[in-house]
Order: sequence, then structure tokens, then C-alpha cells
Amino acid sequence: MRLGLIIVLGSIALAACGQGAPNAYPQEARTHFESTCPPESEVCVCTWERITRAMPYEEYEAALARMRERGLMDPRVTRARGWCLEHHES
Repeated sequence: MRLGLIIVLGSIALAACGQGAPNAYPQEARTHFESTCPPESEVCVCTWERITRAMPYEEYEAALARMRERGLMDPRVTRARGWCLEHHES
């Protein structure tokens, strides 16, 4: 009984460490992203995947608005891009 509980709790903890499913984004958002970060780039593909997993579309749009208005990048976008640059440098 205890072993079963430990296994279940361990599985839950490990699942929490991984990335969840991507949030739903309209195709136009991806098209706009790809206009400045080409889909041929592994870094760009990685960055898009990490962003869509890290934040819902509405928060992404708000982050873009803040960037345009105040020049402040959302830390989640910065982390996504940084991680991908570190893991996909050529």
C-alpha cells in the first residue's frame, strides 16, 4: 500500500516538472511570430513551443503590447528564448 502511494506521488511530482500541453493560439499569432523568427530556425521553433506552453494566448498578446508600449519583455518570453538559444546554438 505504501509503495503504491509513493509511486503515485512520485509520478505526479515528475509530471509536474515536465512541460504541459501547449495553450491554444490562433494561426495568425504563429504567422506573426514567424515573420520575425523563421520556422527554419530550430531556435525559433523551440521558442514558439516554449512560449505556447508557458503562457496562454491572452497573456502573450498583453506581453507583446507591453513590449511595444514600454519596451518591457515578459520574463517568460525571455526565459523561453534564452533556453532555446542555449540548447540549439550552432
